[in-house]
Amino acid sequence: MYLPNLGSEEAMRNTQRIQVVLFFCLFYFVFAEVALSPFYPQFFEKVFDIKDLEYTGTYIFAARLTVVIAAPLWGWLAQHYEVKHLLYAGQWISVFMLIGMGASANAQQFLVFTVLLLIGKSSFLLIYPLLIEWGGKEQRASIAACYYAVLHSAIILATLAGAWLMKLEHPLHLFYGLAAGDLALWLLCWLTLREVSFKKRKENRSSGVEGGSIGFMLAIGLVMFTFHTANNVVRPYFTTYIVNDFGLSLAESSWFFLLPSVMAMVAYPFIRTVCIPERLPLVYLLAGCVLAGSLFLQGITHSLLLLFAGRVLYGFVLALSQAALEIYLFQQSKDRLHLNYTVATSFQNVGLLSAPLLASSWVSAYSLAAPLIFAAVIGLINLVLARWILFGRERQPAVQDRKVLNE
Repeated sequence: MYLPNLGSEEAMRNTQRIQVVLFFCLFYFVFAEVALSPFYPQFFEKVFDIKDLEYTGTYIFAARLTVVIAAPLWGWLAQHYEVKHLLYAGQWISVFMLIGMGASANAQQFLVFTVLLLIGKSSFLLIYPLLIEWGGKEQRASIAACYYAVLHSAIILATLAGAWLMKLEHPLHLFYGLAAGDLALWLLCWLTLREVSFKKRKENRSSGVEGGSIGFMLAIGLVMFTFHTANNVVRPYFTTYIVNDFGLSLAESSWFFLLPSVMAMVAYPFIRTVCIPERLPLVYLLAGCVLAGSLFLQGITHSLLLLFAGRVLYGFVLALSQAALEIYLFQQSKDRLHLNYTVATSFQNVGLLSAPLLASSWVSAYSLAAPLIFAAVIGLINLVLARWILFGRERQPAVQDRKVLNE
């Protein structure tokens, strides 16, 4: 990133202002995406009179498939155009598509506008690796911790907004407000970034980078896929599970839904101190064990207190494990950060794509609690993959190096 030639203090203030604006873009991106997601079954029934729970899975499948396709396209465009111009384009696409969603006369129109909206919104996936690259190695844990604080604060507020939305007589009207927000965000970005260049500096490429190997990318991709499948398969029907099995109201179920996001905020200082390079594998594996246990607890308990405890524990270790995994990716990627992050994001979105389909089939075949139990099983598989095909790769070169030294 290049800034105008300013004094050091003024340049620092400009840098901080740019970071704030970029993090706010991420906040709004997550907020707009999450506002309805916990309540899709109730939303489609109220607005379009669709009572089939499987439609929720189909809708989320279409949305995730759009991101799987669109995200790499934005990554390719970033190699040829300024990131800020791509963000501007994505914001204008979002404005018009949100207006279309608000005016939708039926579920088919709503789905089409959703797909087009996500094509534009996918441009915002370029922001996180840009912040990581800009901050340098020393700031990775701090930026990651700040990222998760922003991410989960957006999820909390969006979930509360979604619960309020479901009480409105015409819930679609919220999308007009979101469109106005995107327009205001574009203006803020244009005023802040107009004199800033995000063109990459040319750097010497190091040879023999582990993060550049096909084996590493397949390993991190499989771990990303299973991790995000496990943690997203529980989302589509969780509020319905709480309402039906525990007798809570829709508003009360939304608080249980967002408890993990609250705990992710609590985990913010721990991410900064615990997620240091030499501890990342250990942090991920330990947090993953607790994660699987907490998912299993949520699926088998009939006690509201134990459910609450499971959600609290789950949210805390989810933030730690996800931060550790992504920082590990950044650490190993070195000068291939953008390329590796794009590939890893593709695997992640395949997991997000698979999750609603799996959730729908398990709910239809078993019960509303089934996604939680199966998620715990997938979480254990994820730990095996992480231990033996991802983190195990570090040990092999180290052992070989010691043999050479001994000889």
